Amino acid sequence: MQPILTTQGREDLGHMTRHMMQIMNRLLKSGFSPGARPPDWTPAVDICELADRYEVVAELAGVRREDIEVYTENEYLSLTGRRSDPSSSQKVRVHQMEIEQGRFRRRIPLPADADVEGITARYRDGLLRIQVPKRRSDT
Repeated sequence: MQPILTTQGREDLGHMTRHMMQIMNRLLKSGFSPGARPPDWTPAVDICELADRYEVVAELAGVRREDIEVYTENEYLSLTGRRSDPSSSQKVRVHQMEIEQGRFRRRIPLPADADVEGITARYRDGLLRIQVPKRRSDT
């Protein structure tokens, strides 16, 4: 009797599960905007709060600095850009493809005390570090 799930089958199932999670994450993070084309992928971010500022770190390995835009719109910090296909221009047979490419977008709600005029961003070694200062309270 043949086993129903071989080692290869488990690897395929794991790949399918990861792919379905990526699709669901894209759908949930895109905001269900009718008419708007959803991004091809959404970068992972870490967000932390310090006494005087918020820090956002986005993982953008392989994205060129000139292909990244950081801006505020309404009460959101937005990151957009594009990661190009790293494979050669020759016809290739893909055995595995997990690195997402194409357009990306990430919208992060800004806290009420964010000072949008003082936002700074630095990109190095595939990490985009954004500092959002807090407005000083007059009390």
